[in-house]
Amino acid sequence: MPSTVARRTPALVLVLLAVPLLAGSQCAFFFSSGTSSGDRDKEEQVVVVANGNFGAAPVAGIGYSSGSVSGVTGSNGEFEYEMNQPIQFSIGDIPLGRAVSGKAVITPQDLVPEGAGAPTAAINMDRLLQSLDADRADDAITIPASVRAKAVRSNDSLASAIEYLDFADDAAFANAASQLVTVLTDDYPFTGVLVDAQSAREAAIKSM
Repeated sequence: MPSTVARRTPALVLVLLAVPLLAGSQCAFFFSSGTSSGDRDKEEQVVVVANGNFGAAPVAGIGYSSGSVSGVTGSNGEFEYEMNQPIQFSIGDIPLGRAVSGKAVITPQDLVPEGAGAPTAAINMDRLLQSLDADRADDAITIPASVRAKAVRSNDSLASAIEYLDFADDAAFANAASQLVTVLTDDYPFTGVLVDAQSAREAAIKSM
């Protein structure tokens, strides 16, 4: 399997030489500290990065962070994660559930704590993602950069909705998510509305 080697200078420069394309593949980054190539006290650290995909149907445009790796999911829902580090997904300042261990495929069901409220929380996360989809022409979900830019706590029109969004509480979720969808999709070519639970459930089953 090809590997990727990068060096970290004080300016934190990563040079990507080869990127594995298959989900679950791994590559290694070599980091070194020091001010010049002649330093004898350099300490090298190997960071192994693996690839995965988010969603049974691809979800593009959500943020992720795992150790020293961060980015936005690609058109096929692809992401990278640092091995042995949890990965957290988000839309701007909206966390999508909890941080979890990385793996080849992660879905909303993986991001909610186990327990009685897990099915409700998972389907409500599906509802939010489907409601923010900017391209209804296919089964994939696309979250544009404009949504991530607006979904921040410093946005006075959304601060309260972000604060009180609770995927496990139907009533609290509906109130907060409805406001989020209205504001975040205000520049879409259609009127955004919160997808109901049954429609979200059917769409999720169809994508499996």
